[in-house]
Amino acid sequence: MGLGKILFCGNDERYLDKKYIAFSDSTNGGSAFRLTSMVNADGTLVAVVCKQTVGEGFGYIELAVRRSDDGGESWSEVESIATPPARMTGEGLNSYCSAYFVNPCMAVAPNGDIVMLVDFYPESKDLKGNKLFDKKKIPYASYKRRMRPVLYDRDGKFYIIREDGVVLNNKQHETIYKVTDWKGSLYKGEEYVGNIFLNGKTGEVTEHTTFGAPLKAPKRNYIYMLRSSDKGKTWSDPVDVTSDFLIKEDGTFIAVSPGSSITTPDGRIVMPLYAENKQSVSVYSIDDGESWHRMTQQPYNSNTEEWQAVLAPDGAILALGTAQGFDKTPLSISYDNAKHWEKCRPTGVLAPKCQKSVMNIANYVFCSHPSERTRENGVISIGRFKRSGGKTVGIDWYADSEINTGYFGYSCMAQIDEDHIGVLYEAQPSSLICFKKFRIEDLIKF
Repeated sequence: MGLGKILFCGNDERYLDKKYIAFSDSTNGGSAFRLTSMVNADGTLVAVVCKQTVGEGFGYIELAVRRSDDGGESWSEVESIATPPARMTGEGLNSYCSAYFVNPCMAVAPNGDIVMLVDFYPESKDLKGNKLFDKKKIPYASYKRRMRPVLYDRDGKFYIIREDGVVLNNKQHETIYKVTDWKGSLYKGEEYVGNIFLNGKTGEVTEHTTFGAPLKAPKRNYIYMLRSSDKGKTWSDPVDVTSDFLIKEDGTFIAVSPGSSITTPDGRIVMPLYAENKQSVSVYSIDDGESWHRMTQQPYNSNTEEWQAVLAPDGAILALGTAQGFDKTPLSISYDNAKHWEKCRPTGVLAPKCQKSVMNIANYVFCSHPSERTRENGVISIGRFKRSGGKTVGIDWYADSEINTGYFGYSCMAQIDEDHIGVLYEAQPSSLICFKKFRIEDLIKF
């Protein structure tokens, strides 16, 4: 099958073949694109991806959105909705002179808002260069019974950022410093002295570039939340929510599993995360994303790495994880709204090590994934929930429907209307993300 509709298309020959660059224009173009998240917000499809300046998982990475009000037939132009602080925005392959976003995951909250969790990194190279991470520096400290972000100076002394941005010293006394925005702009009195998420003092201050501050946030990954109350047209500033659920065992890395998440009938948003130890993490919100929680009795959900969840008609939540090679997909199930998880035998979806998307319509389950030993030949596996002893215990898969031939990477599905679902997927290793529409009746008739 063909590519489908090209939604995000790179225009840099270092990252994408010329034959695909020919499709790049002012509506869909940028240097490079990766990672997919898509939801249906009351009839509007909202697709968010990472807009990159290089074809790597670090560097200057913004969040970009396109929207469709007609079931995926036409889309708005690419628009950046969150830009990180940076010393440089056009760096080469081995450079990392920028903070960045990566791994968006969206849900539609009970109040109708789109809620997104996404990773945010200070200037670094994520796990590919984790020697840059500050493994011995705590990122948060308690101040007036709330966890607040911590900064460090060159001598290792720590400071706390109060809720109003005023920086306190280690005796909790006010200093002359203040952090004035979510991007980490630091002022010493009236003087701007740099950005807490950047390294050296290289780079001039422009609309998109700045330099590092004398006080810095620990280098690790953080999880930020963004919100849209108008179906993806406008978005809130990112808010750091990491301290809501971070525990010591997570180390310097607790990340979002890209894709989409579920909202249960009683209004609980369940978001998929995973930690440095490769175990999956489940966090949830019961207040439309304002605050997030994690079960301390079971901090990991008996699964591996990136995962996606599907909600069975009886309320069971099934989590499909990531195999470490070409193998059956790990499965865990929760019967109490993602508070506790039971490890199950792997489910029968064969895939390489790669994120996959899963959703259901009534008793039918759909899972998009590469079907070969490498990330090739995308399919939608179709199944039905399997019940035993009066509860859902797994999924019986009975057919595959082809999405494309050739490269197939990360993907995200959403129901468009009563008759169709859509798949947003990586059609090249970097820089080409496509959308394809399927009739539900054609998928389930096998």
